[in-house]
Amino acid sequence: MLTKLGRGTEALEAAWADFQKHPSKYTYDDLMKYVPAAQRPAWHGKALEAAQGADLRSLIDLLLDTRELERLAELVRATTDETLEDLSHYTTEPAAKKLEKAHPDLAARLWCAQGMRIVNAGKSKYYGAALWNFQCARRCCERAKLAAEWEQIVRRVRSCHHRKTGFMTGFEALAAGADRGVPPSFLERAKARWVERRRRADS
Repeated sequence: MLTKLGRGTEALEAAWADFQKHPSKYTYDDLMKYVPAAQRPAWHGKALEAAQGADLRSLIDLLLDTRELERLAELVRATTDETLEDLSHYTTEPAAKKLEKAHPDLAARLWCAQGMRIVNAGKSKYYGAALWNFQCARRCCERAKLAAEWEQIVRRVRSCHHRKTGFMTGFEALAAGADRGVPPSFLERAKARWVERRRRADS
């Protein structure tokens, strides 16, 4: 509305205030709509600096959306495993995939965090997904030549979850070198469940 009235500066100021209050990929996109093309690099840097106080999920999503992979790597490197395990797969799975090539060590931590999140919660129907997450972590460790780190993951899982036999049988096979088939991604599974719920509600 302000732009149509010829008050673009006010529109930019309002979008900037909104971004500072709630930094996210959505408010970033809104902000950039009002930034003149020549000024976008400067505003991009300014926005990323202002976003440092955002919650971890929003900041990861923003860095992914803006393809700031080195900043994303720095963020993951500075975050504890326990904090990563608290994040949703909707956040950690895309980040892990993006970091696999340039930073396989960090991708391994993200894949491991996803697996641990499932097993820590005892969500047995998702144990297959957790095993796939750990297989991805193992592959990344191998790529980064981090055999000791993979062994540390194995020891932690054994120590924390040795009583969960429904999971540990598959995990021990994985630790011994077995591979699993490629399951649908977490996002694909979530979409399929949503479609099925809608189908049941409409029937």
